[in-house]
Amino acid sequence: MGPESDVIAKDASADQKRLTYRRYWIALYRRDVARAEAIVDQCLKEWKPQHIYLRLFEPALNFSGTMWAKGCITYQDEHFVTYHTLRFLRRVRRRFVPAETYGPLAMATASGQESHLIGLRMVCDFLQADDWRIHWLSSNDRATVRQGVRRLRPQALLISIGLDTGLTTARRVIADARGADFDGVVVVGGAAINRDPARVQAIGADMTAPNGYVLARQLRSRLRAPEKRRWA
Repeated sequence: MGPESDVIAKDASADQKRLTYRRYWIALYRRDVARAEAIVDQCLKEWKPQHIYLRLFEPALNFSGTMWAKGCITYQDEHFVTYHTLRFLRRVRRRFVPAETYGPLAMATASGQESHLIGLRMVCDFLQADDWRIHWLSSNDRATVRQGVRRLRPQALLISIGLDTGLTTARRVIADARGADFDGVVVVGGAAINRDPARVQAIGADMTAPNGYVLARQLRSRLRAPEKRRWA
């Protein structure tokens, strides 16, 4: 039993009063996948699928990451929450992400040893819902990025940076992309950027956004992307 168990036990009697994402997170922390799934199902009945991303999955994952960073939960706990959220995400995304898109192209990758791409996946889902085409790079090797930029000529390059150690790599990748005549928008996000937004300019990127919904709107305005599938 650790400090996180004490907190959860203390609040168990008030479970019904919790914010939905907290109830969802606690269900997965307790390995009660069926209950977490029931919460997702209820949200699908009451919310738009995009709102499930913003009000359920995103805050639950952020909370999980914070708890892990503080040493309150184990890596296994954090991984369990992420794994099952990714499963549920696939179910929800079918409700609003089109099978085919025809608009601008964005290349997506991570920086350094970043392994958690679920946040970037959610961002890409919002862009696809706004008719963007997404190309996931086979690796985040700098040569792969350069080749992708030259071959595909994307309008945007999306880079997820979770660890501070990935900032240097991201800066080099961005410089390489620019050296390959990439004149699109470089968007960076992830925990390393969230901790200090000034890092966006420091590594040579153009912008960041708090979530995929905001990014889609910003890019639509900046690049005049198609507005076929807007939602409110």
